[in-house]
Amino acid sequence: MSEEKSKWVQVRDSLVEAMQVEEVGKELKDRFVGWAETEGIGFIQTFVDGVIDECRKDAEKESGWCKIRDGVILPVALNVGMYILKVVLGKAAASAK
Repeated sequence: MSEEKSKWVQVRDSLVEAMQVEEVGKELKDRFVGWAETEGIGFIQTFVDGVIDECRKDAEKESGWCKIRDGVILPVALNVGMYILKVVLGKAAASAK
């Protein structure tokens, strides 16, 4: 294999250098966490609610394990995941302030 860097790696490295990622890292992370907590959660919650609604509609047509999966397991798993995400983002945002 050639020791020469590919064009993509060269472009990526030059962009990282130009952005000085080390210097803007904390500010960028804090801004992202703030955005995720205020606006991102709403978008994700809307998506999760839509998936849960579709799962519950499908559960009515299913039987056996698939009915339990679509009616209970997936909705609970998605709601628990959203709860954990909200808690983690809330704590991250609080520590960033």
